[in-house]
Amino acid sequence: MFSALHPHSRGSVRLAGADPATPPLIDPNYYGDDRDMATMLTALDRARLLGNSPAFDFWRDKEALPGPEVHTESELRDYLRRDTDAYHHAVGACRMGTGPMAVVDPRLRVHGIDGLRVADASVMPTIPGANTNATVYAIAERAADLLRTRA
Repeated sequence: MFSALHPHSRGSVRLAGADPATPPLIDPNYYGDDRDMATMLTALDRARLLGNSPAFDFWRDKEALPGPEVHTESELRDYLRRDTDAYHHAVGACRMGTGPMAVVDPRLRVHGIDGLRVADASVMPTIPGANTNATVYAIAERAADLLRTRA
């Protein structure tokens, strides 16, 4: 499984209807920007070069994914489209700020809904180049400080 740490493509999360129990429409749009496919093709090539290097002769067996039979650029693109995943570290669905597209203000309060704040990865403007855990902890600590001071 491959995942780009700093993708250029942007997905979307939209309401599917007025009923809050209706699951949202989620489109990750992984390869909406061609630079992401180029990055992933390069990463796959480098992984294969490393995996086939003499240093791994003792441990290496047959390539599991995408498999030794996958060679052409078209086949590699198809494989990446099927097997790319976000590791469920999505960010940025609730823009923070004061502009018309902002969902939450700088104090994490949801615009137009009293008493509701968002304190998770959805307020991050960009994806960090690592697991999002530490950043979410920092957001949670900031939210706790804001709640303690009633800001």
